[in-house]
Amino acid sequence: MVKVTLLTSRVAKDILVEYMKTFKLENVEVNIVDLPVHSISMLSAENIAKIVSGKSVVRDKLGESEIILIPGSVSGDAKVISDVIDRPVFKASRTIVHLPQVLKYITEGGKLDTIKPAEDIITLSEPRYEYTEAFKVNGLSIPLRGPPIILASEAIARLKGEEFKESIARFLREGAKIIVVGSSFDTQPEELESKVRLVADISYPILVEAPSRSHAYRALDAGAQGVITSCDIIEEISGYLSKDHLLVIGDRSIDSLVKALEFTRSIGLYKVIIDPVVGIPLIDFSSTIYRYSEASKLRVPLWFSSANVIEEVEADSHSLHAILASLALELGASIYSVVEDSYKSIHSTAEAREALRVASQAYSMKSTMRGSYSSLLIVKSSSQPEQVPQEYTSIAEPVNYIEPYWDKRGYLRIFVDHKNKVIIAAYIMHRGGIIAVKGRSATSIARALIRKASLDPEHSAYLGYELSKAELALKLSLPYIQDEPLLKTPWDDIIEESRG
Repeated sequence: MVKVTLLTSRVAKDILVEYMKTFKLENVEVNIVDLPVHSISMLSAENIAKIVSGKSVVRDKLGESEIILIPGSVSGDAKVISDVIDRPVFKASRTIVHLPQVLKYITEGGKLDTIKPAEDIITLSEPRYEYTEAFKVNGLSIPLRGPPIILASEAIARLKGEEFKESIARFLREGAKIIVVGSSFDTQPEELESKVRLVADISYPILVEAPSRSHAYRALDAGAQGVITSCDIIEEISGYLSKDHLLVIGDRSIDSLVKALEFTRSIGLYKVIIDPVVGIPLIDFSSTIYRYSEASKLRVPLWFSSANVIEEVEADSHSLHAILASLALELGASIYSVVEDSYKSIHSTAEAREALRVASQAYSMKSTMRGSYSSLLIVKSSSQPEQVPQEYTSIAEPVNYIEPYWDKRGYLRIFVDHKNKVIIAAYIMHRGGIIAVKGRSATSIARALIRKASLDPEHSAYLGYELSKAELALKLSLPYIQDEPLLKTPWDDIIEESRG
């Protein structure tokens, strides 16, 4: 029997204790000791050694074990902790979910490392999503609780014709599994019906926002699989709903949701999702947790809409989706919906898909998202940039402002055509005539225009600089203005002041 102690934080101890109870481990006795810290994973081995050296109670507990394991995400060499307690200390896995496999490896004679996490030493199998299915809608399984969380995207009411169809097609490409056709009281029922018929042949569930009985009837008759509505008109539209239709009921009042749920069950409708409403930041966002906690007791799937936060907070939507996806998982949501109502929320579907992927993976691993690969890190990076080799920094000459050289033959204009997804670069000659090229690759556009217009080296350098900005603007859906900075950060002014 091998005596192993898992060294963890005060916050994680209860989670770890409960999780380890679910496993029957042979030939190993596991003890769990916590340090008075909020997150041990963010500490270094040196920090842990200092804390342990000052806590005699902790040292005594650790001294009773044959092996001590710390999280694999701890930085530094675990040997410094061994020196304090005179016991071997190794790095386990980065996540709790892999601990049973690590412990089994130890009991079979396997050796861990003091620097590398267990994932770098042994092959660890990934956990599977296990969930209870509430029901199916058009063949799509809806979990009672996530993960997985199903992604729904709404085409807003003002979109019409080809623009409407193109938005639906993009939503599906970017990962949506449910399509919502938006409407309002300004939307005529026949217009809603027409939109549903335009996309009725897709193989994904189609839901509609139904502000009235007429809207619901027209949409369901056109082929929609369900409606999203408020508690106020459920009785009015109930006659048009069959047991196969999905009903999403939204309301800030839990009492109203309870009554609505009782009514739907009384008439034989069981494919019901309730939306307790994600609050508006600085108005009622904090009450979101209470509403969802209470709603989760009703044992029906929960709808989680990101729209109130994404549209009302002046920050990049991809970062907001990362936070909201984590909150949706903690609150037990089954559906995560996005509404690309403004230009700043464009591509929210793709952003939400990535946020849900990373958050769901971490949630299933009983871990945080820290250290996970995520394409949501667009402007910043989780790793520090590499240092420039000394031989270059020592010989590089400082350059201050240099006046531009004015080309007497002509000048350059650069545009980003977001609609057609291309960059246009043009050389306008003073004597008349324009040489223009377009494409998506900044490098290729630069080569083409330099050769066609016989640009001098200085203009070629300027063209390359501006085209690199244009390419990034196209990729990030940012406005591009020639000769203006593409990105503005909160620390730009501080850096300029420190230089001045």
